[in-house]
Amino acid sequence: MSREHKEHDIGKLTSVDEFGDRIGLIPAEVKGYWKKRRDIVQYILLFIFLALPWTTMNGHQTLLLNMPKREFAIFGSFFKAHDTPLVFFIFAGSAIGLAFITAIWGRIWCGWACPQTVFIEAVYRRIEQWVEGDYLTRRKMRDAPLTSAIFFKKSIKWFLFVVVSSLISHSFIAYFTGSKELVQMIQGSPQENWSYFLIVTFITAIILFDFAWFREQFCIIMCPYGRIQSVLLDQKSLGIYYDTQRGEPRKGKTEPGQKAGDCVACNRCVQVCPTGIDIRNGLQLECIACTACIDACDDIMTKVGKPKGLIRYSPLDGSTFKLFKPRLLIYIVLLVAIVAGFSYKMSKRADTAFTLMKGGAEAPYSMVKNDQQEDSILNHFRVHLHNQGNLKSKYQLSLPQDLIDKGVELTIAQNPLELDADSSFTWHFFIKVKKGLWEQLSTGQPKIIRTQVTISELNNPEKYKETKELIIVGPN
Repeated sequence: MSREHKEHDIGKLTSVDEFGDRIGLIPAEVKGYWKKRRDIVQYILLFIFLALPWTTMNGHQTLLLNMPKREFAIFGSFFKAHDTPLVFFIFAGSAIGLAFITAIWGRIWCGWACPQTVFIEAVYRRIEQWVEGDYLTRRKMRDAPLTSAIFFKKSIKWFLFVVVSSLISHSFIAYFTGSKELVQMIQGSPQENWSYFLIVTFITAIILFDFAWFREQFCIIMCPYGRIQSVLLDQKSLGIYYDTQRGEPRKGKTEPGQKAGDCVACNRCVQVCPTGIDIRNGLQLECIACTACIDACDDIMTKVGKPKGLIRYSPLDGSTFKLFKPRLLIYIVLLVAIVAGFSYKMSKRADTAFTLMKGGAEAPYSMVKNDQQEDSILNHFRVHLHNQGNLKSKYQLSLPQDLIDKGVELTIAQNPLELDADSSFTWHFFIKVKKGLWEQLSTGQPKIIRTQVTISELNNPEKYKETKELIIVGPN
């Protein structure tokens, strides 16, 4: 009898032995209705994860989260640091969306879409099967003394694990550095990019440790989602449900004269579980809703000539599934509000953004003389202009015409200015006010001239024209 069966028979965790030491779980392979569909979903998700950083939309990487440069590209839309408030809608929508999905389908994220599950089941366990054989062979190898043949197979397996982990870490880091920049760094020497080389190496080691060895322990010990599921679930949420009325008393646990339930106590549901639990004990935080136990039980029920569905995907109280309930309606209202808010902010987001600042670290103003030796007050400003659109644009900076007519001078290089798509420029300009004019126009204490600066797209002012307040300072 296997170590998994022994531990289950005495009512302890399948993942530990009688001394509390960990047993590396090797779940049995399973085939069936849910397994086929889960494989399709996982392969699609793997393709999406690996392809996104190497594809482009509207001239940008499909998904880019470049933190050092504060640049973000999400499915064709390009964002800079000043678009950070939009992140609120993304995170809030993700949190409410996960709560909504959990309230309906339980922990479908864990068993079907979580990277932890997808990579382990679709990649790492596949490698183990190709190199070491089926689960029975692997369990024998695990419990047997180390031989040259076992060492050779394990060496090949871990070599492939390292290669795959490195590929995953490079694809992962491409989301944050940009795929083009990453390819250039790969082609160069590690000494030219020590920081990124060390980051990729560290991520590779973490992935290797987690997906190749730690595995189900992350779900059982570290993942917070399993511990908050009781808050997100209710008795009408879908989950992995064992029909105790139909299955109990299971075979071998009946009293004299008592009719046995449909459960034949084969423990097949335990053998296929990737976290080593017994679903017949009810919903547990270790359950990731992978549906492996459903396919395993259905296969046994078919063989013994009994109806399928002893373990099934259904509401946790065994009742009929109902989509509409108060909690879901609240989630739907919140999601609609978040989507509406995000859509509104996106519709108001211009293709151009500019930030107005003082010119530098010098004094707020300076006194200069013109050719006639007349004193003037000089203010230095700068504008950080960013063309967020997909086309080259021409911009013009201007002051109110009535101010210019009174004698205020605007000095600026490159006005108008051409700016390529997805590029930025720091525009410096100077405002000179003669001392006599300053006395006429300045107000308040300290004395200031409060006016405006406007930047417009020269070829299409209706597309972009923005005005900001400009304060000119001088002597009191």
